[in-house]
Amino acid sequence: MGIRRRELIAGAVALAGFLWAGPAAFGSSISLGRFDQIKTKAAKNFTSGSTRILVYRRTARKFSGFIASCPSDKTNLTASGVRAGRITCPTDKSVFNASTGARISGPATTGLEKVPIKIVNGVLVATIGAVAAPITGSLIESSKVPVGGGVKVDSTAGVLMIVQPTRGNFAAYSAICTHAGCEVSRATAQAIICTCHDSQFSTEDGKRISGPASGELKNFAVVERNGMLFLR
Repeated sequence: MGIRRRELIAGAVALAGFLWAGPAAFGSSISLGRFDQIKTKAAKNFTSGSTRILVYRRTARKFSGFIASCPSDKTNLTASGVRAGRITCPTDKSVFNASTGARISGPATTGLEKVPIKIVNGVLVATIGAVAAPITGSLIESSKVPVGGGVKVDSTAGVLMIVQPTRGNFAAYSAICTHAGCEVSRATAQAIICTCHDSQFSTEDGKRISGPASGELKNFAVVERNGMLFLR
């Protein structure tokens, strides 16, 4: 009881200090308890309402936080899946850097969604809903990308084909065909199609399916926030 009471007091003090410094530009802040509850190079899961957070302690005073959900199949990420500085999805075995959230290997096409973590008066404070990942430009409203299809957009990375093979599963590829430099024309749930010379590429990973093209389409990581798709 004494430990719990001290944690609650510490959390209240931490949030008071956080509010004194000013609210976050985006998102809401929650106290996760004392920072020393997580050992260095270890991780711990936290839950706030319906949001699950995985926090990894990189060094004595540095932490990384992520939405505890595998990007490819939405299975829960757990602290037991964190080893040797890597986070592994329990089902599809996608692997991510535990410090940055960047994808290392596996079927996932994006990195983990970051949750900013601060230490305030000895307490970990997470900011839920904040724009944490580096964002290089907005693309399009997610509602404008048809399920089982795609749409071309101009971006800071050039013309992209944004696809949504299944509901809520978005990916972005260069719209420039690797055969003769034509722009691809359209997309289905399975393929991105260039009608110049009938090359087709997979919506899953951009690899060539058929036609004269010899290379795959370049893939770009995207993130959905507040109904918009962004490059990151």
